[in-house]
Amino acid sequence: MKIRPFSLGVLCTRMLFLLALAISVGSKVQAQTTFPFTLSNNSTYADGNVYVAIVGIVNGNHVWIDTKTGAVNLMNVSNNTVAGPVIGGNQGPGGNGRYANCFARLSEIPNKTINIPGIAGCRMLISFNSQLFLYFFGASGAPSGYAAPNLANPTDPNQGIRFETIELTNASNGLWVNTTRVDSYQFPMGLEVWGNSGFYQKVGELISHSQILSQWQSTAPAEFAGCYDATNGIIKFPSKTPAFQSGGAQANYFGSYIDAIWSKYSSGNLIFNAGDAGTWSGRVSGNVFTFTRTSDGAVGTISNKPTNIEVMEGSGVMAAGGQWDKVVQAQICAAINRHAINLTLGTGVTQDFSTASGYYQTGPYNWYCKFWHRSDISYNSQTYAFCYDDVFNQSSTINAPSPVRATVTIGGFSGQTPSGAAIAYKDCNYSGSAVGLSTGTYTLSQMKALGILNDDISSIKVTSGYKVTLYQDDNFSGSTLVLTADDNCLVDNSWNDVTTSLKVESNVSSTVIQAESYNYMAGIIVETTTDAGGGQNVGSIDAGDWMSYNVTIPVAGSYIVKYRVASPYANKSLRLEKDAGATQLGSVVIPNTGGWQNWADVSHTVTLPAGTYDIGIATATGGINLNYLTITKVSSARLAMQTEQTVDDNTIVLSPNPVSEQLYLRGNDKVRTLSIYDISGHEIMKVKNPGSTISVSSLTPGIYIIAIDRKDGNQKRVKILKQ
Repeated sequence: MKIRPFSLGVLCTRMLFLLALAISVGSKVQAQTTFPFTLSNNSTYADGNVYVAIVGIVNGNHVWIDTKTGAVNLMNVSNNTVAGPVIGGNQGPGGNGRYANCFARLSEIPNKTINIPGIAGCRMLISFNSQLFLYFFGASGAPSGYAAPNLANPTDPNQGIRFETIELTNASNGLWVNTTRVDSYQFPMGLEVWGNSGFYQKVGELISHSQILSQWQSTAPAEFAGCYDATNGIIKFPSKTPAFQSGGAQANYFGSYIDAIWSKYSSGNLIFNAGDAGTWSGRVSGNVFTFTRTSDGAVGTISNKPTNIEVMEGSGVMAAGGQWDKVVQAQICAAINRHAINLTLGTGVTQDFSTASGYYQTGPYNWYCKFWHRSDISYNSQTYAFCYDDVFNQSSTINAPSPVRATVTIGGFSGQTPSGAAIAYKDCNYSGSAVGLSTGTYTLSQMKALGILNDDISSIKVTSGYKVTLYQDDNFSGSTLVLTADDNCLVDNSWNDVTTSLKVESNVSSTVIQAESYNYMAGIIVETTTDAGGGQNVGSIDAGDWMSYNVTIPVAGSYIVKYRVASPYANKSLRLEKDAGATQLGSVVIPNTGGWQNWADVSHTVTLPAGTYDIGIATATGGINLNYLTITKVSSARLAMQTEQTVDDNTIVLSPNPVSEQLYLRGNDKVRTLSIYDISGHEIMKVKNPGSTISVSSLTPGIYIIAIDRKDGNQKRVKILKQ
């Protein structure tokens, strides 16, 4: 059995767009600005055990990039020189068991950086402990392109090799790049892109591989449990498993929902708002669902009632026809996976499929997708969990109009301080040439290598939660200037002429850990909490139960650990430990808070070593619920305690909670500043002398902390849920 060209799984509309873009932009692709793509290894694999290849299309030709030199090469059968595994007698398309010599070890790539030219339909393939075995057919003609991993083929030579994929197109209209979970999850990945005019976006997984697998196993419903491949330590898209394929127990998983939709709208119209694509109204006739756009009469159709596989994969009748056919197919396919079509509403009522808080709430829905959109797993809840996840911008796609650089973090962001901390500009208006600076130190020679000189820097924009220290000497000494999130024009204070080294570091003093974000546990359950801001808490903590969490402590010293707890009993206790319980860090007594959902804070001071490691929370008494814990360096405790001080009156009130678009602030005349922090403690918005309304429409769904600094010197903190 031979593996097929372009067999990397579902080649859905998203990837077809990237391939089509290669043809449509023609020579413009090659003319697009080349920029550096850096690979950061945040995994347990050594650099010598990580393999990287880049394949794509330039000017209509299939090419591969030599990741060691950056050279762009036409694909040719002569590249197939590497002997691959022979499984079940499969000698591959060439009949000789030979595959493309296009991979390099990460340790062989200079500075772990690859210059990406104009390219379309491009994939960066990253594998572990072995290269992947691709077969090159040629640059053009028939056949052309390459045969890629097809794990549905039991004789594929790539069986058992862990790999991940970054998809991208670098074209005249900018960089389009994303991580993907459309076929499977194999290892955490992170992606960051910097661009001109202060552009910075980030997507990817936030927790470790072991934590992700643990979360899946402990929370997946029975229908989706088979997606976990314990042998290879990966999670497969449902349609790639026997249960969801023809004859399997879940082969008709969406069947009743699809039938109900086609039945209901055979006697009345389904009207929905497709955002920028307009409002559409459609009805079923003979299993053909025909929609008309109300603004101009454009017509889009779904030619038949889709099957379970077609809905999950965005294939068949859900990826066929012309431009407007595919618009409505994408909308309906996404709405079915998310269960966003509300059958309790009457026909003729306009439905809004854009409200993310309504996704994955009523069965049946694609639980695999819901899992990857969890805010504790994927940054800002954005990921590509199914083919049409870009409908209403839920995907992990980053579009940078003028990219400057990008970083792929192998292993995701677990245990890392976020990068994107500062951007150095050649213009005081934060425009012109720009270079992104992640956390770390930079000498003059390193700044030159990044394309900036000391007298080129006219301003530095610092992200909230970070600080930049400028030094007059190249060894991080001499006179200093510290920049935070405030505007700083260096021309005005002459520091652009004398800066020869700088340091970018985190300025956040506290770490918030959600109780349900454990990597291992024994005996507990996760339940919905009524605590401010909503979300989940850990419950049913009995004697002998425990949870463990991965933490990064920047410096050794004393820390205040505060727990958000609830209990109907008196004199219960929790203890903090590490080294699997061998090291006891301290205990705290839990009072009777008045009920399982009546919440209070308790704290103690512990001594923690520096480093990244697991801590555990255990109890000998039980009878406790835990929502989250906060770890604060004692040197910052005074500021943290002031921030936590609350005023128990009703003169200042925020509503509604949960919130979608606008917060209403009663008593705003008593407020000096209002700041919004994400759950990791990073300030993302600050308003001085706020009015009675604050727009939060730009915030992604999730939990946020509102810090209110009153004019009388007191502070108030409120936890909100952004829908």
